[in-house]
Amino acid sequence: MALTIPQALKRIDKLMNQVQRGFVDEGAKLARSKTPVDTGKLKSSWTTNPSNFGTKSSIDNNVGYGGFVENGTSKNRPAKMAAQAVQSMRSGANSIVRKATR
Repeated sequence: MALTIPQALKRIDKLMNQVQRGFVDEGAKLARSKTPVDTGKLKSSWTTNPSNFGTKSSIDNNVGYGGFVENGTSKNRPAKMAAQAVQSMRSGANSIVRKATR
């Protein structure tokens, strides 16, 4: 049975939402895995704000010293956990899409 245009568009919309959610989930997982641990507060404070495809989703960390860990200081090397997560997502984009569309 052939799909109508509205049915096809609804399926495409659902698929794109799954892909976007896959990127948000994978990004948060990667950021957590790259976050150094002293007390564990920074690592456990990653949050996600997923939304529908075409609108902004975010991965956030509201711990005040997170920027110092990410970018480093004169005494500490940068951890670059968010930057590494983004790079990993770029190189693994095909895998993320396949996983989200199963």
